[in-house]
Amino acid sequence: MQLRYVVAASSLALTLPLTSASAQSPTPPAQTTTPPAQTTTQSALSTTPVTARWSFSLGIDPTHFDLSTPDPGVEARVVANLTRSWQSAHSRWTRSISLMVGADAPVQVQAYMLSDFGPFCDCPTRVSRRYAGLTGGVSYDLFHVSRFTPYLAGGTGIYYNGYKRSPVRGPVTPSEVAFYQYGGYGNNYISLGVNAGLGLKLRLGSHELFIEQMLHEFDINRRGDAITPLNIGFRF
Repeated sequence: MQLRYVVAASSLALTLPLTSASAQSPTPPAQTTTPPAQTTTQSALSTTPVTARWSFSLGIDPTHFDLSTPDPGVEARVVANLTRSWQSAHSRWTRSISLMVGADAPVQVQAYMLSDFGPFCDCPTRVSRRYAGLTGGVSYDLFHVSRFTPYLAGGTGIYYNGYKRSPVRGPVTPSEVAFYQYGGYGNNYISLGVNAGLGLKLRLGSHELFIEQMLHEFDINRRGDAITPLNIGFRF
């Protein structure tokens, strides 16, 4: 567990300087005897500024969305992202740092278990989940068609995952104590994870509208604990 935290911290420590360095303009080349016309072209390319932008997006996980669940409540997973990105004018690569937060709508689950106090224990439970991620990554523009640009994205970072169970009824009866104590009332952990996705952006003047399908795997050592939000956002 301690090794995982060390690796995660090291990954962010390497990612943050790279993204910051990408925001600086390349250093102009040294003076040479290149003809004036060629020198002018090289100077223009070498001093091309790196554009820094903010973007905000909201997403819903299509694999975790049901408004007509048999149990009380709805099944819905909502994600929000705030991203700072850097891209040169003549480059297909974009570097970014992103903060993601999300949560599942609480849902009530009716559970039963054998008990010493009776044949069954009626234990209604309210289950909720929340998570967050601080990630660094890159994206690559595949091609351009008019104002549309499809792209691939990927990265790594530190993720937080919180799971909480709570009794629906206020007082807990003796027959329910064993059930609620089993596994505790909640579970929280921090891990090193990865993400990847495919997106499409639409240029609107100096701004961009984008839609992307992402996969966030919270723990590289434990597959299956992931979310797949479909995000719609605006880059400005």
